Amino acid sequence: MKKIQIGIPCGHNSEFYVNFLMNTIKKTVSNLDNIEFLLGINKTTVNRELLCKNKDVLNIKLIDALSEHNFSLGHGHCLDKLMDHMDSKYGMFVDCDVAFLEKNWDIKLINELKDNKVVVGAGTEKNHHHYYNFPYTIMIFFLTEAMKLSNVTFMPGLKKMVLDEQNADIFGRNPGDTIFQDTSWQLPLKIKGAGHRGIALPLLSPRLSSPNLKFMQSDMRGEEHQLDGEPIFTHLGRASSRNFWHDPVVKRWKERVEDWLGYLAQ
Repeated sequence: MKKIQIGIPCGHNSEFYVNFLMNTIKKTVSNLDNIEFLLGINKTTVNRELLCKNKDVLNIKLIDALSEHNFSLGHGHCLDKLMDHMDSKYGMFVDCDVAFLEKNWDIKLINELKDNKVVVGAGTEKNHHHYYNFPYTIMIFFLTEAMKLSNVTFMPGLKKMVLDEQNADIFGRNPGDTIFQDTSWQLPLKIKGAGHRGIALPLLSPRLSSPNLKFMQSDMRGEEHQLDGEPIFTHLGRASSRNFWHDPVVKRWKERVEDWLGYLAQ
């Protein structure tokens, strides 16, 4: 299998989340030797030494993605910088507050990239201001060459956009709907514009009263994303404001992840 480069934006309060994420990847990926972690540093306060504490086991490269931007602008800048450093067949972006749940998820995602499909990843909420039914950068797995040739930038436009008959289908909405040009808003525009397709993994969450939850439980915050009815990964959300060790929401989520991965290891 070709190498997979995994780009993770690392900002305020991210260090322990990133190590937790990388550990879940270590436990679930088909072959750790195929994985290179590209950690994009977008804040001067990020503890680089802490991010590299497992460098003897994991292939980790730090990428300077510092800028004068904050919030979604800084995040988009970081993703663009990470893309500049990708040269493998397969690339991936994933937020720091994600955990992988399915054994051999990499093989399963690679198998989806066929018949002109070049990206697979996190679906969005139907009643939200994002585009719908196309992968969003909470987690996307993609063919790097196709992504680069599309000339997509992950910088947000930070404007509201009222959709019309010409562009509503591109963004998975209806004419007259309003979306916000947030981080990665160009992704469906550029990928579909190049004649390619993407696969959105459905977002399921207790807050949405989603049926068929398998990982998430009623007292938890966050969501799971499934492929063929099986949870591939879970996303917590709001990591920058949640203490990794003491926030009860985070503790509950971590405990569930650890229990789930412990069961897989049996």
